[in-house]
Amino acid sequence: MAITKQQTLFALDCGATNWRLYRSAYEWTGNRATLLGEPQASPITSFIDRKLPSIIYLDPEGADLESFGELAQQELENEKNRGRVREYFKPCIGSHLEENPLPHQRRYTHAQAMQYTRLLLSTILEQIRQEKWRAETFDDRLWFAFAYPIHWRYDHGGKIFAEYQQLVRECFGDTFKQIRFVAEPEGAILSLQHRGLLEKQNHNDITLIVDVGGSTTDIIAGQIDPINGNLNYLGRYGEPFGGGLYDAELAKYIADELNIPASALADDPSALVSLRISGQRLKESLSRQMMSPGKNNATHQRNITLVMRDGTVFRRLIALDEARFKKVTSHLDSDFRNLIEKAVTEIAIPQKDIGQVVLVGGGAQLFTIMTFLRERFGTEKVLLADNPDEVVVQGIGLEYQESFDDIEPTIIFPAPSPTEASTKEPASPAWFLQRETEQFPIQSVTTTLGRGKSNDIRVDDIKASRLHAEITLSKSKLEITDKGSTNGTFLNGQRLKPYESNLLEIGAMISIGKIKFEVKQIKNG
Repeated sequence: MAITKQQTLFALDCGATNWRLYRSAYEWTGNRATLLGEPQASPITSFIDRKLPSIIYLDPEGADLESFGELAQQELENEKNRGRVREYFKPCIGSHLEENPLPHQRRYTHAQAMQYTRLLLSTILEQIRQEKWRAETFDDRLWFAFAYPIHWRYDHGGKIFAEYQQLVRECFGDTFKQIRFVAEPEGAILSLQHRGLLEKQNHNDITLIVDVGGSTTDIIAGQIDPINGNLNYLGRYGEPFGGGLYDAELAKYIADELNIPASALADDPSALVSLRISGQRLKESLSRQMMSPGKNNATHQRNITLVMRDGTVFRRLIALDEARFKKVTSHLDSDFRNLIEKAVTEIAIPQKDIGQVVLVGGGAQLFTIMTFLRERFGTEKVLLADNPDEVVVQGIGLEYQESFDDIEPTIIFPAPSPTEASTKEPASPAWFLQRETEQFPIQSVTTTLGRGKSNDIRVDDIKASRLHAEITLSKSKLEITDKGSTNGTFLNGQRLKPYESNLLEIGAMISIGKIKFEVKQIKNG
């Protein structure tokens, strides 16, 4: 008789402007998981309105944090201390790999952004342990799932994701291993399916999911399967564009309204951090008004006082209405329009086939974004999800509903474009993997191994990840790369470093969990 047990899953969405925490309960019978109730927001004491501002306040040496979240944000009012405040650091992760990083990606170095993420995550995990886990050690009754931007895994050979994955695991220590990583778009789709918002369209109708975060925007295109309601993936497009860019522009607007000389800001750059927060609050207040059913044209006002490092005080009542907002941010609205047009072109979506556009993400509640999408696709086709900033974190808490052994991703990234598919070289038939009496030919330039059904070689082992490893063949040279798997890929008994290519030779042994493959080659002549 199968043993029944319960497990708790904590889902974390570590966003650019806010972090969110959800909790799900599962009952396991054998290897089958059943969700008990709905995933619920599970904020700890440092969370305000179900979210934690991703802001930290460093100690004088800059090596540790003294406070975080709302308390760190309050330090922005102290002109002597605000230079130790760090916020909006997530966009800078991976910036060192970009050829032309944008200004908001250059605010901190990649190493600094990773350090700040580590400091905040370590602190939050300890608070979860104290408040949600009765101060006990995390054990096998518990899982953690982390959302991550999809481009971290597939741009630059997955180096950003590999480093982030390592950072997260180090925050848990060596003993706790029950950690999963879920792409943000996949989390959004799981949540939308669960809410019944991905309607079954006509056979050819396409659904666009527009995920506007604090620092990035991802567009996913797919068709709803009329049988199971899943989204059949057609393509994606994304750019480093998010709601935080509007906050930065409003900070400049407020500085002009306060008549702060550019030289004063150059001498006290941390003052702009304080102005960004004020701009964010004005933006959110205006958007709530503009998107309400009985909207009015009232001007939003906020008394803003900024004390500079040299003691100079700037104080004024700052007003923001629709006209002022659009004047200040018109170039960003243009950038968003261009982003959408590029996505439609890149994914090759026929306009007539777009059946619905679902808007999610923390930046989705910006009224100019909603207005443009309705003008572009039609009011009746555009849907803003309830609590759009919680869609991703809720979705990654739903991933375990079916089976621990065989959790299929909602979407597989990246799908090859028709151009990429047509340019693949035919692989040599001489190479193959052998497991006991079974032979698995290496039949293409790239051969994937893993637990997921979409892999070229399916590895049926509990320790195999969905996409576990990849074998590439070029000019008779065979190489294997671990794709950031949870339990590792072993070559001749040695664990491979994630995302590093390793030469395969005849007779080499590949181990994934308990499954072993021997590399062989057919002798010619």
